[in-house]
Amino acid sequence: MSFGLSKLGGPALTRTCVRLIVLLLGAPGTVPALEAARFPPTPFVVDVTRPPYSASGDGTTDDTAAIQRALNENVGRHRAIFFPAGTYLITQTLTWPKRWEGHDNWGHTTLVGESRDRSVLRLREGTFPSAKQGGALMWCGGFGSADWFHNYIEDLTFEVGADNAGGTGLQFYSNNSGAVRNCRFVAAGGSGLSGLDLAHRDMNGPLLVQNCEVVGFRRGVRTGHAVNSQTFEHLTLRGQLEVGFDNEGQSLAIRHLTSENAVPALRSYGAVCLLDARLTGSGDARSHPALVSYNGGRIFLRDVSATGYLRTLASVESPDSGAAYRLTAEAQPGTVGPVIAEHASRPACQPFGGPDRSLRLPIRDTPATPEEDPETWAVVDRFGADPSGNADSSAALQRAIDSGATTVFLPGSYNLRSTVVIRGRVRRIRGLGGMINYGKGIRPDLRIADAEAPTVFVEHLAHVGGGLEVASRRTVVLRSVSDCDLTFTPESAGGDLFLEDVVTHGLKLANRRTWARQLNVENEGTHLANEGSDLWILGYKTERGGTLLRSTGGGRTEIFGNFSYTTTAGKLAPMFINRDSAVFACFSEVCFNGDPFRTLIEECRRGETRSVMRDSGHTWPYSSHLP
Repeated sequence: MSFGLSKLGGPALTRTCVRLIVLLLGAPGTVPALEAARFPPTPFVVDVTRPPYSASGDGTTDDTAAIQRALNENVGRHRAIFFPAGTYLITQTLTWPKRWEGHDNWGHTTLVGESRDRSVLRLREGTFPSAKQGGALMWCGGFGSADWFHNYIEDLTFEVGADNAGGTGLQFYSNNSGAVRNCRFVAAGGSGLSGLDLAHRDMNGPLLVQNCEVVGFRRGVRTGHAVNSQTFEHLTLRGQLEVGFDNEGQSLAIRHLTSENAVPALRSYGAVCLLDARLTGSGDARSHPALVSYNGGRIFLRDVSATGYLRTLASVESPDSGAAYRLTAEAQPGTVGPVIAEHASRPACQPFGGPDRSLRLPIRDTPATPEEDPETWAVVDRFGADPSGNADSSAALQRAIDSGATTVFLPGSYNLRSTVVIRGRVRRIRGLGGMINYGKGIRPDLRIADAEAPTVFVEHLAHVGGGLEVASRRTVVLRSVSDCDLTFTPESAGGDLFLEDVVTHGLKLANRRTWARQLNVENEGTHLANEGSDLWILGYKTERGGTLLRSTGGGRTEIFGNFSYTTTAGKLAPMFINRDSAVFACFSEVCFNGDPFRTLIEECRRGETRSVMRDSGHTWPYSSHLP
């Protein structure tokens, strides 16, 4: 494993055996029940078209006041706000409140449409005509301390009408977990400032943006600030006027970016890891590079194709310098041609030397959630569960699971005093961002056992206090599950695991193929251990001190972004430990407390151990050195 560090980007670790490219840088109230197709009737799902809100969705009536009231009365309460098919006319920024009835909000809110293309929020023409005095169709709130958790916007279109030069589609904010999924952002007639704005405030993320499309606007997606990382997958950008994706300092992981533009597809002076991109230029694109990296920014590319552009990748001195584009890394083959197979802006770090390429582990998309008629779901409250989280609901949840239904719905928060086993015909456990056993202390809360369905999905739970035990070789999919410790019995060895937008602690994987997107691990001590598994991660964010990856037993690991937020005890353990295994990582660190990781890599090959230290002739900037 060899090692090389750059001034701002820090270590770029790659492997012979280890390769690491481091790019531094509430209970329900009296609310209407839903009677539409997305969920069974429950007071935890609020239909904006029903009383007391009564939004019309006819495209001509001003629905601003009705939707704002729905937000004021439901944000922060572990509820879903539902938009049936329709066009909802908006005439001023919709805002998520920070308080309700004297209580602080902590996020925990879902907005969901009946379908992306038929549930439309439209900003009225001429609402924000000045680019210098703009505003957003929706602003999602948050606290300055990054305590705005588990927020989701899914299956909606945000449309900015004509004559809105200062109009932004969505200013989204979430911490630790959260996602914008299956959404579309559209600007009419050359209007619009930004489609999706994630840089409107600091400390946004970690979060996931997935299966989204942006059409028009000056900038399609905007990201910025140094923390807390953002992950994108299956993103389409079309018809932007200035740039498709504008990154102003954030640490990003991006896979499957499709851009069709006459302007650069992406420009960045943060840290970007970009995989599997198809960038198509038209018109004036031949005077621009497809990708622009400002000096001080760090970029890793793999399987990126660009046609119709001046070149694929170039850099300039600074965002405001006006300097002519110049070729980045002239000595790197493939950066001028239409396809970049693999490129890093800084050399790789390898204590033992050897190839400095990624492992190219097989990549599998997260399996699609099985959809079925909500009338067939087993709603645990109907089996006697207490959604307020006060009474013991263990027996009620088990009855719902054993009822013969294939989907079990947990709309509230629940207290379990004994482990509930997922078995029988059940293939999906679906929550609304509620909590299980908050501070109650049994382990595990849930156990996945052998059953009929080969794949089991656990989705949208904001806190699983006692964790989830996997005791079966069934494929397990965790989607939008927070604060859930995972354990595995010997019977589960060889099973596949998919983690999407998951927060956990001390994750140990053995003999298990795993694919993760937006994985957030926060604990003291070893964060992630890979013992003989194939592990692929798009977007890995960590916090606190302790080894971030320990790889043993011939395990193979690829980490594509993002970064360690080193808040405690960085000197006490190596950042990466490798024992006769294979690791490739494209990774960053941010540390504001003066105690970053001192030992960056500790690697053992055939009995010989070598380490890479922070002071080994390289610099590893942090905090104020970041853009």
